[in-house]
Amino acid sequence: MQYQLSHFDFFPGQRVFRVDFDATTFQPDDLLWLPHHQRLSSAVKKRQAEHLAGRIAAAEALRFHGVADYVPGIGLHREPCWPPGFSGSISHSGNIALATVMADDPLLRVGVGIDYEEIIAPNVALDIYNGIIENAEKEPIAASPFPFNYALTLVFSAKESLFKALFRHVGRYFDFSAASISKIDEQQLILVLNHSLGPYKKGCEFKAIWKGNATQLITLIRLG
Repeated sequence: MQYQLSHFDFFPGQRVFRVDFDATTFQPDDLLWLPHHQRLSSAVKKRQAEHLAGRIAAAEALRFHGVADYVPGIGLHREPCWPPGFSGSISHSGNIALATVMADDPLLRVGVGIDYEEIIAPNVALDIYNGIIENAEKEPIAASPFPFNYALTLVFSAKESLFKALFRHVGRYFDFSAASISKIDEQQLILVLNHSLGPYKKGCEFKAIWKGNATQLITLIRLG
């Protein structure tokens, strides 16, 4: 599969690796690079290409942290399996995959979540918003400096990043109703838990940093 690898620092100390790939060039043998390739044998070609691109980005993120030749496998809940001492996150949409990694700290509850999204179209946003936000979240969205569809994409992405960051500590799935957005501005979003999740109590706040343009955006949540 043809791809181009690059990287950028989301903020100091958090490097993100990006893979721009052409899924039309994917060949079945490309999947053999993955130690767990058999688990993807029945997936459609698009899914196989996305997964491969994400793992390429993840392997490079680990290499940046000194872990060479390690490809994260697939856990019981289909989550990436990171090597001992590290946590990370993978996201892909369209022909782009992203991955970032951070080292564990024995004194802190560490985790990271990253999500990449293309901006939801205005007409689509009006159709799907009930599955992303509660009524109370309409107020901070309306108070934000962005059109409804852009703000909704930010909320969707931030909640995805929150799930990825917390999952290793919570150990189970939770949906978008678990947290609500309390603030959105040009640099960050604040999410508040609506009920306890694992070691995190109701009312805990999490900050999602974001970057974006007119067509796409990335959110990132770092714990610890």
